[in-house]
Amino acid sequence: MKNPLVVILTFVLVIAAFLVGRTSAPASAGARSTTTPTVTTFSAFYLDIGASESLGFQPTGIPGHNGQRTNTGYANDLILREALKGIALNLEQVGCPGDTVQSILDTAASDACYHAPQTQLTRAIAYLHGQTGPGLVTIDLGFNDVRTCLDTVPVDEACLAAGISAIQLDLPKIVSRLKAAAGPDVHFVGVEYSDPYLGFYLDGASGPARATATLEAMNQVDALLGQIYTTADIEVADVASLFQMDNNATTTLDNVGTLPVNVQQACTLTWFCDPKPFGPDDHPNEAGYSLIAQAIESVLPTSW
Repeated sequence: MKNPLVVILTFVLVIAAFLVGRTSAPASAGARSTTTPTVTTFSAFYLDIGASESLGFQPTGIPGHNGQRTNTGYANDLILREALKGIALNLEQVGCPGDTVQSILDTAASDACYHAPQTQLTRAIAYLHGQTGPGLVTIDLGFNDVRTCLDTVPVDEACLAAGISAIQLDLPKIVSRLKAAAGPDVHFVGVEYSDPYLGFYLDGASGPARATATLEAMNQVDALLGQIYTTADIEVADVASLFQMDNNATTTLDNVGTLPVNVQQACTLTWFCDPKPFGPDDHPNEAGYSLIAQAIESVLPTSW
């Protein structure tokens, strides 16, 4: 589904990338420069921790295929945004599709990416131990603990309660170990979530009630994540606000008609409302990933 917001944001990213290339290219002999070069004034490492969203996953359109990582995720967008300010971030992505807050703590079991006793967390800690100087760590965990609970009719409340309890118990352990491994000049950002399942609103007469139930669930998850990160003195990327997750005012969507703004945003910024073979898929599209990068950027220090 092509929509104006996706097209506009993609165009902006293309132009920004073009400008970065222009600033690094030498001027021809005798030519007068018409642009101000972006000078790198600062460099830092960037450790990106999480599940498939942290890797920029998007669907491939191949039946039975669960999508693939891309180089247009929010980590890539964030690097571009910071580069335009003269800040060079050196990216290290350790995320693994399907990971939960439990799987990266469990050194007795393997996951889709790591063989026991190595986990995403042990890999991240080893990486942090090897770094000196300033850096950024983004933590994008918790969604997979409740994901399957929201994909049922009705929302599986017992599953949701168990997932929230698991996040509450184990995410603070992960945060504590990461912070203990990091140097004093490392900045942490915890990533909250939008609700792609608001797209259920379009599924007939029962759709609005189903979408409302998932919204209530994701608000619970985000409230808990915010509490955990704030308690650990970590900045919080408020993704939900940029996705207008709680905006129930009405708007229109091409080929759909009148619907709430938060539903329109879920359909515009994720693959959830797209028809097969690309949808329904709960991952953000490029426009959605760009907004997640914006949410992270907004809480980064003004001076590194």
